[in-house]
Amino acid sequence: MKRTPPIVLIATLAALPLTGLASTWSTTAQFGQYNFSSGGYSVNNDVWGSGAGAQTLYVNTSSGSAPNFWVFSQQPNTGGIKSYPHMAKTINVAINSLSSLTGSYNVANSLSSGTDEHDWAFDCWVPSEVMVWTKWTSGVGPWGTLFQSNVSIGGHSYNVYQPGGPWSFLRTSQSSASSDNLAAVFKWLVSNHHLSNGTVGSCQYGVEITSGVGWWTVNSSSIQ
Repeated sequence: MKRTPPIVLIATLAALPLTGLASTWSTTAQFGQYNFSSGGYSVNNDVWGSGAGAQTLYVNTSSGSAPNFWVFSQQPNTGGIKSYPHMAKTINVAINSLSSLTGSYNVANSLSSGTDEHDWAFDCWVPSEVMVWTKWTSGVGPWGTLFQSNVSIGGHSYNVYQPGGPWSFLRTSQSSASSDNLAAVFKWLVSNHHLSNGTVGSCQYGVEITSGVGWWTVNSSSIQ
């Protein structure tokens, strides 16, 4: 396992979010998870990719209504997603019965070394996998191929990818702090006969990290 040089570690500690430090939970476990006592949210370290390096998850335990969490991740530039630290909430409502479902986020990234390759995305199961990418680096892209460009859904424009992978909606205008109309995305798929009506199960938001050493921070996030 590659160890971070002390000088680099000291420098990166300065970037550690200060909010909620008095009530911080942390883990280095591969799938270590914190469950909030109210609000229905959980946060998972989710280090799942082949050849993944070390990662530590920190959760502000007082942020139950809009999870605030961050990771120090050390991922080698060997290709492939290494981890997806994320918050999650179970919806259990059929797509056609959704009156609304909005995902909001405020995120930041501070790299210490290495090649920065990552994407911030919602990952929802309806029950097929549907992803909404909100911000990403130039070295990464979705699975599958381009299906349709510049599709206007719920107030934003997306490039839609699918054949060979999950349905992926990439914002044509990336953002570090905004919201996406997830219900409108799901209903677009149903109304255009790309998916049948299904129940929205787990819906997640976080960062897929491919490579880089540094901090990835979700200042706040919600799905409601």
